[in-house]
Amino acid sequence: MPRLTIGALLLNAGPALAEENPPALPTNDVDVTYVMPMQAGAARQRLRFSAAHGLLRLDPPGGGLFIVIDTMAGRMYTVRAADRSVIGMAAPRSWMPGLGAATYVRRNPDVVAGTACTDWETKDSEGRPVRACITADGVMLRAALGARVLVVATELRHEPQAAPLFQVPQNYRRLAPPPIPDAQ
Repeated sequence: MPRLTIGALLLNAGPALAEENPPALPTNDVDVTYVMPMQAGAARQRLRFSAAHGLLRLDPPGGGLFIVIDTMAGRMYTVRAADRSVIGMAAPRSWMPGLGAATYVRRNPDVVAGTACTDWETKDSEGRPVRACITADGVMLRAALGARVLVVATELRHEPQAAPLFQVPQNYRRLAPPPIPDAQ
């Protein structure tokens, strides 16, 4: 699964179509560190969200780049420090809250990273079963594709997120985006 697993799973929720669906996005500022289990160890990924501005920042494993998704404007930016470049594009429609068509089935309550969450079952874009343990305030703490765990939160902090974390450097070189089939 691509590096954007956390962002895609978090944003692919779509609107809460009924009271039985989890929030589509966190309702509070949050900073979450995830572990992505892999055969040769585990990779870490960090997600930060500014609820007031609808901005999400992903710091994928390996460093050297980060992704900012503006959920209100439907835009995403990949920022690479090594070559001081930015690729800006429309975010895939399936990642934008309110544009997805996902429905959920509530499963069991659980605790991940010391925080209560509820397992919700849905389907990914290819129709495969996905389970996500989501807090009452919309933070995904664990996701699995079938029986395979994709990500698990190891640390969760509800604290204000500083605006500079989400800023796309203006002095970086702008590159053309690759084509994305379901972009807005």
